[in-house]
Amino acid sequence: MRARRNDHCHDRRAFTLIEALLAITLFASAAVVLSSAFVNALMAREFGNHNAMLEGDIRAVRLQLLLEPNREDAEDGNDIDTMNSGKASWKAEIEPTSVVDLFQVNFQIEFLDPPENQPASYSEILYLLRPSWSEGDERSELLEEKREALRDSRDFDQ
Repeated sequence: MRARRNDHCHDRRAFTLIEALLAITLFASAAVVLSSAFVNALMAREFGNHNAMLEGDIRAVRLQLLLEPNREDAEDGNDIDTMNSGKASWKAEIEPTSVVDLFQVNFQIEFLDPPENQPASYSEILYLLRPSWSEGDERSELLEEKREALRDSRDFDQ
């Protein structure tokens, strides 16, 4: 009868301590990986929201430049209240190009009260086609240069 009891003790089906520790370790590792991925997704979402707010403010200030009909007023700039970054002060350095009515604009914005982790300044270079910014003599000179270049390239005399 004793022989049967020993055989019966060895036939038990249960997890050993090593198997249980291994299972707990694998579960804990998976939980750490999943929770860090979740935290990263939350941080990326928050960063995207901050960028969207900044982009909206930049668009609003840029629109002020684009709506300015006078070149001198555009170079002087202005102040505007933004939705997220408080007051913004902008100015533009405007240079004519070799193309009639096309201007290179160095556009600069200073945010006076930016939100946390947002830059206080922003700048970009724009190329704007603005006939109202052209001066009469400057425009006439450019057009005459283009006419002469066209005549020289076509050689109408022959």
